[in-house]
Amino acid sequence: MKTYDAINVRVSTRSFDGKPFSTAEIERLKFLLDSEAAPNPFGNKVKLGLSLAGGDGKPAKMGTYGLISGAKAFAAAAVAPGEGAFEDVGWALEGFVLKATAIGLASCWIGGLFSRGAAGAAAGATGDDLVPVVIAVGKAAPHPSLAERIVRGASKARSRKPLAEIAFSTEGELTSLWLPVLEAVRAAPSASNKQPWRLVTTPDASSWALFLDEDKAYNHALGAVRIQNIDIGIAMRHFALATSEFGLPGAWSGLAACPKPILDFGASRGWGLVAVWS
Repeated sequence: MKTYDAINVRVSTRSFDGKPFSTAEIERLKFLLDSEAAPNPFGNKVKLGLSLAGGDGKPAKMGTYGLISGAKAFAAAAVAPGEGAFEDVGWALEGFVLKATAIGLASCWIGGLFSRGAAGAAAGATGDDLVPVVIAVGKAAPHPSLAERIVRGASKARSRKPLAEIAFSTEGELTSLWLPVLEAVRAAPSASNKQPWRLVTTPDASSWALFLDEDKAYNHALGAVRIQNIDIGIAMRHFALATSEFGLPGAWSGLAACPKPILDFGASRGWGLVAVWS
């Protein structure tokens, strides 16, 4: 399965079939996770690790309080506080999620209720490292649990904002060449499905700026963890993967490269600039 297809078929799955992974499947999962150790956009070292079910065949224990059932593995991340740290976590783990999707596995981001001690141990957290999220991964159960149906309904998990609410040009219409890339960002998962990313470009589409339309109370609800900044990292990964798939040039760069009309567009709406694609 191609990456763009994985972006479009991935859904959040909270009910897994509980069947154990084979040794070969575990090694493949570890390989996919290790492949995300490459440099991230902001240069933070994101520590990644797997928490697996024990030899008793019971599901892996991550303290998700019944919201996740039957998961046989969790991918965990740890990172030291720093500029762009949470965006880099989102970037790295979403890369793993999409690779797992491409080989037929289901997954779910978990940013609230889970054992940060267990996740930190799996990821090799040390010192002041933060453990912001984990990913449940496995084979989807034939039917979702009642808890999953309730959560999906509450978050409207299948719905997305119209493209016109997340992508803008400072003048005129969006260039049609970029619409598949923008749709890939639109398909990205986000905490409570808030979709906090906003993309703005110039008329020639030579630069794109990614802004955070922050819900401050929500984004600060987990103490030092900024869950919506992780969402931004996920959006950055979708954008980059889609541009690669469609042969479009560019890379994420520092904020200094942002054209003033784009800066003014975002500032007038109260959005915070995070990264620039050029």
